[in-house]
Amino acid sequence: MIIKALKYTRYAGEPREWHIIGNNDDYAYFGNLNLLVGKNASGKSRTLNVIREIANLLSGHTNLKQAFSPSEDFELIFTEDESTYKYIFAFKDRKIVSEILSKDNKVLLDRNNNILLDSGNNNIPFNIPEYQLAIVLCDQDDKPYFEEFVEWGRSLKNYLFANQLEKSRLVKDYTQINENDREIDDPDVLIYTFHKGREQFGEVFVSDIVSGMQELGYYVSDIDIEEKDGWYGLSIEEEGEYTVSQKEMSQGMFRALSLFIMLGYARLMDLSFCMLIDDIGEGLDFESSKKVTDIVIKKVNKSNMQFFMTTNDRHIMNQIPLRYWTVIGREYSKSIFYDYTNSKDVFDDFKYTGLNNFDFLATDFYRKGFGIMDEDNND
Repeated sequence: MIIKALKYTRYAGEPREWHIIGNNDDYAYFGNLNLLVGKNASGKSRTLNVIREIANLLSGHTNLKQAFSPSEDFELIFTEDESTYKYIFAFKDRKIVSEILSKDNKVLLDRNNNILLDSGNNNIPFNIPEYQLAIVLCDQDDKPYFEEFVEWGRSLKNYLFANQLEKSRLVKDYTQINENDREIDDPDVLIYTFHKGREQFGEVFVSDIVSGMQELGYYVSDIDIEEKDGWYGLSIEEEGEYTVSQKEMSQGMFRALSLFIMLGYARLMDLSFCMLIDDIGEGLDFESSKKVTDIVIKKVNKSNMQFFMTTNDRHIMNQIPLRYWTVIGREYSKSIFYDYTNSKDVFDDFKYTGLNNFDFLATDFYRKGFGIMDEDNND
């Protein structure tokens, strides 16, 4: 399951009102791979926070008492296989005012009309606190009625390329994990994932990670878990001769290693999950940044995985094809999303300019296409 489209409003009617909306009042559309770019204060990090909040609410990890604002409106489209789901919910003063879920235009949940259809199309009477979403309700066997949404929420992972702290932390037990952990570069998640991948897939899993590291120019020949004074961390073997502990790795090496561990595990397990990567490539040199994005595109495109990435790096922008871009333009209270679905003609026209991808953002071509150049020539 992936999130295909989004409209969003926070603090409606207040001075701090903010919207996510697509160009020409359309949706903001997404695919497997999404590079969010925009000028300062356009809403890139805010958007990642909104997606994170959606996942937390759908998983049941949080309720409206912990929401970003007391009043929010969501309009979401998800796709899974050949099916399309539309999920709309809104709350005011942290109380649900509407909640509707439909699948291929058939209503499965309508909170105001007390409709909740199970897999056998039986309507299930329900009573739920006004600060809790009905989509997380479970049957008598404690299985969610809409399990695909709950699992999507639980699948979300954060990955902060700019994180400078986690590689110094070791863990006491790498064989289990707290289900609420979401940061893939957190050692609890990272080392557990490596352990499970190696346990289930053996050398195939390790070789996949080693291959990715070698593509970046790291002379890695093996990866292992090492123990020191009762604490555990990752280690890599370089050139088949010596080992480097997790604490001794460069920050760039640790970031790349943690990303490849999760990607390799997800691919071999055929997992459907959503990953948020803030500042992709931060701390890596130019060539390594290019190679990381190449590897991510190759592994994620047309898979069950969905990536949302942000960057301010022109080299990464030039590396990732425009069809994966979402350009965010800020106009007063609105973050307006320009993507290949809602602005196809402008995206297609840019190839005739002969400019680099970065200039698609820098020249504001994404807003009016060649009309922007005409305005500049008339100044």
